[in-house]
Amino acid sequence: MVTVTARQERNRAAEVDTEPFRVALERQRAECVRQRELALAESTTSVPDAVAVSRAASLGRTIGDIDAALARIAVGSYGICVDCGTSIPLPRLEVRPVASACVACAGSPR
Repeated sequence: MVTVTARQERNRAAEVDTEPFRVALERQRAECVRQRELALAESTTSVPDAVAVSRAASLGRTIGDIDAALARIAVGSYGICVDCGTSIPLPRLEVRPVASACVACAGSPR
């Protein structure tokens, strides 16, 4: 059995080209901000729309997740599980670029 050290995991994660992820995340963030502004505008009517309020809150959380992913890119820890320190598989990042945890840690109760 081969064990992989945390340093080896960080080095392997550092080999991931983060530029396409950064560009996609920034694009997604801009769209979320636009959609959130629309939802907030809808929720400020005389009779607040509960769906618009909920959507604005959800988009706010998504923007927070995107900001956290962009911060991990900036510091060089993008692609490393925040819980166990192993590399997050590239296919997971491609499907969910805001992922901060590997599948095993994301699925375990905290």
